[in-house]
Amino acid sequence: VVVIGICSIFIKMGSYQPYLQSLKELLHVTDAQLTTVSDRMLQDMTYGLQLSRKSKTQMEMLPSFVDSLPDGSERGAFIGLDLGGTNLRVLLLTLSDPVDNGSKPVADIKSESFKVTKDLLEGTSAQLFDFIAEKMASFAHKNGLVGKKLPVGFTFSFPFDQDRINHAILKAWTKAYHIKDGVGDDVVQMLHDAIARQGDLNCEVVAVCNDTVGTLVSGVAEDQNCQIGLIVGTGTNAAYLEKVSNIESVESQGADRWMCVDMEWEYFADTGCLDQFLTEFDKQVDASSPMPGQFIFEKMISGMYMGEIVRSILCKLAKVDNLFAGNISETLATTDAFLSRYVSDITEEAIAEHGKTEVVTKILSSVGVTPSSEDVVIVQLVCEFVSTRAAHLCAAGVSAIARKIKANHPDENDLVITAGVDGSVYAGHPTFDTMLEDKTAQLCSAHGVKVQFIHAKDGSGKGAALIAA
Repeated sequence: VVVIGICSIFIKMGSYQPYLQSLKELLHVTDAQLTTVSDRMLQDMTYGLQLSRKSKTQMEMLPSFVDSLPDGSERGAFIGLDLGGTNLRVLLLTLSDPVDNGSKPVADIKSESFKVTKDLLEGTSAQLFDFIAEKMASFAHKNGLVGKKLPVGFTFSFPFDQDRINHAILKAWTKAYHIKDGVGDDVVQMLHDAIARQGDLNCEVVAVCNDTVGTLVSGVAEDQNCQIGLIVGTGTNAAYLEKVSNIESVESQGADRWMCVDMEWEYFADTGCLDQFLTEFDKQVDASSPMPGQFIFEKMISGMYMGEIVRSILCKLAKVDNLFAGNISETLATTDAFLSRYVSDITEEAIAEHGKTEVVTKILSSVGVTPSSEDVVIVQLVCEFVSTRAAHLCAAGVSAIARKIKANHPDENDLVITAGVDGSVYAGHPTFDTMLEDKTAQLCSAHGVKVQFIHAKDGSGKGAALIAA
């Protein structure tokens, strides 16, 4: 809808059109190219599961040791922790008998979120885990949990190695975290130590998982056919159900045993396999990021970078005198000044109120720009180009996962699986979900598998509690 609406003006834009047309072509990834991306990710997934070939891919393909999924029989009270981009969520999940002979237990959820401040993002691991324990104690007091020993499931959204479900060796701090220590230490032990220092809690961390694994498990609680967990928010990653016999680092105990695998797909393109799709704007964003050369796939998709790609393009357009009369404000010239939620808000207005420009004008004013009517249309187009590319690259990844799952079910024709998805981009961008779903269906159509999508809202925290259950 937004493409058709905006392009009707685009055609009439005279001198602006040639550069915009080049920009559109620059950011467009063809179906053939998306198929190539899907093929390469499928290959890398297979390599990552094999000890002898693991060095050929940057994707971690980490076994989660979550090999038991909720089936509706779970009962009791459980704590879920979710440490994500810049927030900590503490959650109490109470599962009780179903009403009216239903098959699903009644789930009561109480939760509270806390901001992880800049000093914690740049401090020590002890400071961060003391903060977590302090907020757990505060939550326990508010909800009458003091003195009760409750199992804790901990969603920890950073790469780690596991050899059992309650043991996780941190591999790296990512996202906005620049903590000075902790790499190589056991995440569960660090939390237990903080709980002991806090002195007011009686909790045992029985499981630790990645946010994508938590989202997958939360999706299973909604739809027993869920086999993919996907996060598209500040960062992006995916998990899926794999046959344990295909995971060489895990001892197989039965041909029918399955396990959630945390892909860490944000590393996928770090081998250079997507270099042909990197624009000058991607390279600028990468160069100005905390970790240049890493998380290239994530930088083309996720909310942490989408706004910065748009900002870089707008500055370039202004420099070639195609935008804002050639003027770049001091704010617009500042890294990260154009937030990714602006991209969502601008697209929302373009769809819902075609012809109105109040939102775009207000956003541009906030970054020091007074736009013309033609400027507004150009900004809308740039947001659309960047959003479409992100959704389609994400679809290429999902189609690779779907094909890998289909390979594990060779006798099932027209296999239908479900993906549980969460994250601010998927939930907040007005067209991302539809573009992702449509392109995934197109890319999977020749492979005998179909993906249905559900929004696993707040799935990572709930999923952690369900894993504890």
